[in-house]
Amino acid sequence: MTMAPTRSDTERPPRTRETSDDADLTADSDVRDRAQEAGAVTSDTPRAGLRGVRTWRPSTRLLWVLAALLAFAAVAVAATVGRSAWQQQRDEDAGAAALAAGRQIAVNFVTMNASTFDADTKRVLDESTGAFAKEYASTLAQLKPVVTANKTVSTVERAEAALVSGDQDSAKVIVGVVAPTSNASTPKPEKKTYRLRLDLVKVGDAWKVSTLDFVS
Repeated sequence: MTMAPTRSDTERPPRTRETSDDADLTADSDVRDRAQEAGAVTSDTPRAGLRGVRTWRPSTRLLWVLAALLAFAAVAVAATVGRSAWQQQRDEDAGAAALAAGRQIAVNFVTMNASTFDADTKRVLDESTGAFAKEYASTLAQLKPVVTANKTVSTVERAEAALVSGDQDSAKVIVGVVAPTSNASTPKPEKKTYRLRLDLVKVGDAWKVSTLDFVS
């Protein structure tokens, strides 16, 4: 027996691909609408997730500690640099003082006059120390009669000095001297050239010669 189609079956339109797609889109839209209403999906979901993350911020106390450490480091660096510059300046000042003293001692050593022998040699003794002071003092008794008898006069026309080495307590100086010299047999002064090497030491506030040698 053949069954006749009912009205509902005959009037239902066939489902095409476009109709199916539209239905699916409508369904998807409904799902999203319900999800948005439920708060499951919103445009602010990532931002909402970050609300639970706490951003670290240094405390005021920590900032003060860091500032103090930085200030201390800056002061330490400045002090180190300042001390280095101060030490360098001290060394330069000591070298300059030793150089000047060595030059003057060499000039005084070469300067000699029969009429002022005692005063001339006393200056050298006052600027001497150690072995050189003893050696120089021991020669004066024999040197004085020779200088006096020959009427020796030795002056310094030019003196140039160079610092070889030195620190706060000792120094080595080379001094070149041009000394016009006359005596009884040579009334007209003759220029003599000497090159002296002096070892200096700091005695109190003064530089004194401990060794003096003639060098070529």
